[in-house]
Amino acid sequence: MINKLESIHKRGIGKEHPKSPLIQFSAAIIFFLIWILDSFILNFSTGFSNYIPFILRLILGLILLTIGCVLIFGTGHILFHKEHKNSELITTGIFAHTRHPLYLGVLIIYLSFILFTISLISLIGWIIVIILYDRLASFEEKDLEEIFKEKYLEYKKKVPKWIPKI
Repeated sequence: MINKLESIHKRGIGKEHPKSPLIQFSAAIIFFLIWILDSFILNFSTGFSNYIPFILRLILGLILLTIGCVLIFGTGHILFHKEHKNSELITTGIFAHTRHPLYLGVLIIYLSFILFTISLISLIGWIIVIILYDRLASFEEKDLEEIFKEKYLEYKKKVPKWIPKI
């Protein structure tokens, strides 16, 4: 059944990285500091925004923002509101297409901000955020491998970590 009782918390089975809130907060600070400085103060790498109409940037940014929010809220609904056994590995819904839809939603939202202003320097901040979230996801996956063993390893073979299978 469940090997590690310490891996059960109020949101179900598995555990987050012990510094997950600090890492996520730091990622947001790093990204938005870079984005705001370049997009609104220094304008160092926003020259391409002159060649792409604002309405197009706005539409594409809003589409990405919407996709990110749908992933986040959909994942939250599955994890925290749906009726399922806390000791089950969830492999249905969005989890049948990507192993980390919540984190993917956050990364897509960051990307939408880059599209709004075409701040190329912000891509550096986004890459840093991707690396931080990948580490969080890898930590959680190790825990899930210990809990679910072969079942999780099979799930990993079928479902990509980030880019969804459609």
